Amino acid sequence: MTDDNLLGELRIMDDFHIKPNYSELARKYKMDRHTVKKYHENGKIPERKKVNRQSKWDEYFDEIQSLMALTSTTKMAVFQSLYYQNNGNLPGDYSSFKAYTWRKNLTCNKTDDTPHVLYETDPGEQLQCDWKEDIHTHLKDGTLYRYSVFSATLGYSREHIFIYSRGRTSEDFMRCLIETFKRLGGKTKTVKTDNMSAVVSFNSGERKIHPVIKSFFDDLEVKLELCDVRTPETKGKCESANRFVNWIRAFDYQISDEEELISVIENQITAQCNSIVNQSTGIPPAKLFLKEKDKLQPLGNKILLENYIREHRRQKVPSTLLVSYKRAQYSVPKKYIGKVVDIYIISDQLYIYYNSSLITIHSISQNPVNYKNEHYKEALAARLKTNEEDISEIAQKNLNRLNQLGGD
Repeated sequence: MTDDNLLGELRIMDDFHIKPNYSELARKYKMDRHTVKKYHENGKIPERKKVNRQSKWDEYFDEIQSLMALTSTTKMAVFQSLYYQNNGNLPGDYSSFKAYTWRKNLTCNKTDDTPHVLYETDPGEQLQCDWKEDIHTHLKDGTLYRYSVFSATLGYSREHIFIYSRGRTSEDFMRCLIETFKRLGGKTKTVKTDNMSAVVSFNSGERKIHPVIKSFFDDLEVKLELCDVRTPETKGKCESANRFVNWIRAFDYQISDEEELISVIENQITAQCNSIVNQSTGIPPAKLFLKEKDKLQPLGNKILLENYIREHRRQKVPSTLLVSYKRAQYSVPKKYIGKVVDIYIISDQLYIYYNSSLITIHSISQNPVNYKNEHYKEALAARLKTNEEDISEIAQKNLNRLNQLGGD
């Protein structure tokens, strides 16, 4: 009521043209005389001026805003990127950073919030794995790297392993799985994954595990479990782990070379996500892993397993359609001329991939030149203007001659 009484007295003085004595009114109403003067000049209680609070985070505002605009990133990913770029010299911890973003109404683009049902497994029982596909990261000089990340999660502790991979072939899958078990210090009884092309193929709706994958798991002495078709929620723990891979999006244009990129993924991000309290268990994966690691089984015959991933080559396809392995050459379809293909040697088979897609398989041969009939006919048809019967006849004669070379 004091304010209202003062304003009432000031209005009466104005009506009778009496000049207010601010000092006397200040003593009467126990205020500062300057406050009384402001009341008189404004004719009301003056509004307080808004004070713009300064924050040590303000110098990072534009950078934070830019990083949060990236697709499918998170606040933790942005904080990690800032921490990395500034060698840990930030004005506060993650809680301080998060509070600042709330005050400034800074939000990230919406990420995948599809729910996945989780279920519990015993220690050492299960590893869930998946690919985080087609990730793009620019180096500081603008060089673009396209790659995938093999994401693996232990079912009990939720311990995560992330492995950088340029491809998603069967050989890449086996290499990454062996490397995962090496880093964990042992293997689980089962491995659960979805119906990725590196593991299975579909023919007339029927799912079939690749023979090399079946042989691999037999030698590994681990049971392979596949999710039901179109039900990735049965692999929910690994799907949850994939959100951590989104952190790498905040490192776009921040990394110097591929080696540093691999280090960020396999060391920094992996370590960070294993140190964060898991919402389901209430314990950081790294702490719970101390209990699970003793339940893992020995990896076994490492030499035998290494045979599955021993040889890998990359070659540019010449106009002859032939890529080389040892002293022999093997054909690919005409459309891959001038493109770089990946060649994997597994057992007595030569698997040739382009951009992670299998384009042909050859049995390793003693013949110096090995054209598949369909590859040769396709290339011949592009050069000769004649009917299909003539093309087939010419192709067969030439292939017979080439085969005879190998028999001499």
